[in-house]
Amino acid sequence: MTTPERRHRTQAERTARTRAALLDATIDCLVERGYARTSMQEVCARAGVSKGAVQHHFPDKAQLMAAAVEHLTGRLTERHAPDTAGLPEGPERVTAIIDLLWESYSGTLASAAMELWVAARTDPALREAMRPVDRALGRATLDRLPAP
Repeated sequence: MTTPERRHRTQAERTARTRAALLDATIDCLVERGYARTSMQEVCARAGVSKGAVQHHFPDKAQLMAAAVEHLTGRLTERHAPDTAGLPEGPERVTAIIDLLWESYSGTLASAAMELWVAARTDPALREAMRPVDRALGRATLDRLPAP
């Protein structure tokens, strides 16, 4: 009986895993607690990492939240990539596209993103950090839509 050879994870793999854990914990906090009650300490506890680890990846809460929106965008895109092959033609196509968008922006992932967009209205640092992510999300959404 041989035991399988155990490979050590690379630094890049450990970094990616820690970053993903932090972003997933942030999303969970946003959904459950809202932006105002999501703290770096709570995110660290949920992710199982030290405060130093989160600060290594994200220097402040605004940067963490902007990265969370980017992470959310990726997850929303993966989960809700529209199937445009079966869309009707003519005026019904517009209604079907609106339904696809509605489905994409519903649920817990979308709730977390909405929480951040609302918070950015009154938080200048968050707004500035989210601006490029928000623009990229808008472009990605438009790119996914079928041509009329």
